[in-house]
Amino acid sequence: MSNSSRNTIVLAGLLFLISLFVTFQYFRTHGKTAELRDYNRKAAVTVDSLKSELSVIDSLRQEYQFQQALMGQQSKLILGSDSPSVTYGYLLQLMNWMKANVNYDFAVADTQKTAGASHEYIISGKTAYASLLGLVNQIEKQRPVLTVEDFSISSESAAAADTVAFSMVLHTHFLSGGPDISEIGLKSLPVPYLGNPLFMPRIHEEILPPEVDPSLLNVEEARLVGISRQMAFFRDSRGIIRILSPGSRVAYGYLYKIDEKAGKVVFKLNKYGLEEDFNVLINSNQ
Repeated sequence: MSNSSRNTIVLAGLLFLISLFVTFQYFRTHGKTAELRDYNRKAAVTVDSLKSELSVIDSLRQEYQFQQALMGQQSKLILGSDSPSVTYGYLLQLMNWMKANVNYDFAVADTQKTAGASHEYIISGKTAYASLLGLVNQIEKQRPVLTVEDFSISSESAAAADTVAFSMVLHTHFLSGGPDISEIGLKSLPVPYLGNPLFMPRIHEEILPPEVDPSLLNVEEARLVGISRQMAFFRDSRGIIRILSPGSRVAYGYLYKIDEKAGKVVFKLNKYGLEEDFNVLINSNQ
């Protein structure tokens, strides 16, 4: 075989191999191009979806803030869900908020009786009368809808004079779509009136003097000597000048109002079980 024939065969083989390689690379590149086009199409759809969501994000944020503000203004809210651990944790949160310690047993009532939109719990124990009154006040007046369905209280077998035994049936109400209890903030409540404890004897064989802080001004024995800028100047029975302002505590009550034009100070006193107005005129003890 001549050299020219040999070279022709070699060149033909090389040309065939190059053709196969080019064909393989073409189909491979075409497949990758199709994949990239499909990926770009999906990415474009995702970008369009994000654009549509971003276009309404401000209105959604405003709606969320409005709903949060509305929820904060509502006096009562029904929880979205409830469980024994949720209610028990909420009671602990209330006592921490009150800075009070109430010793009690917590039990879940029969599930057949609590099926539906509320759960029933039984709470019983012994604690100070003031702490118990504060806890019940918080349960009834905070935003979550918890209701005291049955309540009993007794001073029998109490360890101390101000300790009472109690038992209550508590219902926690819930509804799908309501807020989680962690989303509901606690609100400040006025301290319940503790002037007439239920288990303190109020009928005696002789009239007992009420317990009054001796450091408080007895307005019935004091004289109003001056009024200036919502401050009242009194001279007590010992001749000491005492300066009071609206809200200042005095024996049996507090200073309610200062009327500079009339030269008069009005107190709210609870000396005999009912709150009454007590007026003092300047340079007079009446």
